[in-house]
Amino acid sequence: MGGRGLAALGDQFLLFAIPLLTYKLTGSASRTGLIFLVEWLPRVIFLPVAGVFADRIRSYVLYIGSDFVRSALGLTAFALMYLIPDGKFITLCVLAAGMSVAGAQSYIALEATLPRFVPMDQMVRAQSIIQGTEQTSEVIGPVLAALLASALPTTALLAVIGAVYALTTLNTLSLRRWLRTETLDVAPGERTTVRSVGTGIAEGVTTLLKLPAILGLVGLTMTVNLMVGVGMATSAATTVGVFHQPDRYYGALSTGAGIVGILTFFVVPRVTKRLNPFAALMTSYSLICLGGIGVGLANTFTQYALSYAVLLGTVGFFNVVIRTERVRRIPREHFAKTIAIIILLNQLSLPAAGLLVTLFTTSFRPQSIALGAVIGSACAVVLLIPLLARLRTHHAHPDPAPSHGQNDPARGRN
Repeated sequence: MGGRGLAALGDQFLLFAIPLLTYKLTGSASRTGLIFLVEWLPRVIFLPVAGVFADRIRSYVLYIGSDFVRSALGLTAFALMYLIPDGKFITLCVLAAGMSVAGAQSYIALEATLPRFVPMDQMVRAQSIIQGTEQTSEVIGPVLAALLASALPTTALLAVIGAVYALTTLNTLSLRRWLRTETLDVAPGERTTVRSVGTGIAEGVTTLLKLPAILGLVGLTMTVNLMVGVGMATSAATTVGVFHQPDRYYGALSTGAGIVGILTFFVVPRVTKRLNPFAALMTSYSLICLGGIGVGLANTFTQYALSYAVLLGTVGFFNVVIRTERVRRIPREHFAKTIAIIILLNQLSLPAAGLLVTLFTTSFRPQSIALGAVIGSACAVVLLIPLLARLRTHHAHPDPAPSHGQNDPARGRN
């Protein structure tokens, strides 16, 4: 978890640096929305392939590969900022796209690794620890990034990002003995070809279509990502352009969200024991909508920052519930490839959020777009209630023969 926490810290630096650099270079909220689109679209397109790789290639190899690529991209982008000053925006676009593809592979690898090492009765706890690690990085990351940005040129953050991912690569190398015990559900000698990748993607789609409750979760998550995506894509423009606050206040937004997320981390395991999955999801979804409404209606930066913290911070509660239900309901032998299709659909709304911001910031204030996203999302969720109602009862999909270490409590606690 330490290595993945460090990678999450690098992600937070990236989320801080790219929108801020873009807005400083262009002074345009529309360009900031465009780079958000560029940052997420390649990730979404690559996700099905990432899922097949995660079913066929050990996570050890995938972690090292994705972290090494992200390190190289960060350091290269830092150098290009000085070597090609007229191409800074293009450099940021290429950086965002490359980071998104490598990040997609790392994310899917983590999703696939967990069920292979953690028993089902410890899954909520494990998912909460992962979410807590990510939320902690959301607190520490923006603070560190803001401090570094105040002491160094903002472009220097790209070099820091490259160094952080280099450290995560070294961390993964130190865990190779443990990670190599992972057993995959692939026939010995079976090769990964273009045809096998296509077949794997088709299997993931077929499996998903047989799980109506998971389809409901997908639709619900898409609406959440639309609200969060618009909030993130407009945050730099709202902080600097609407409320005229300095850069360090932009970093404080994510820090506030991270603090709220950590607070929810302590209550999620207790809440999920008392509420069925449907009730837990609706509770977390309502909190996210409340934050989005506050973002849209805020008249002061303090109101905006508090609402932004609720919007993004309570997503951690939502994520623990949906991740646990996915593990519980998706057949283990098709898990990674199905998860990849699910996350592809979930994250389609993130580039869509960037596109909405790009198209509508010329006619509407950033906060108005955020409020519109909440209203549209809430209307869509009403149609999903029949599917989501299936989550009122716990359901565990029968697993095939357990993988190595899957039922080992000692491994489950690590």
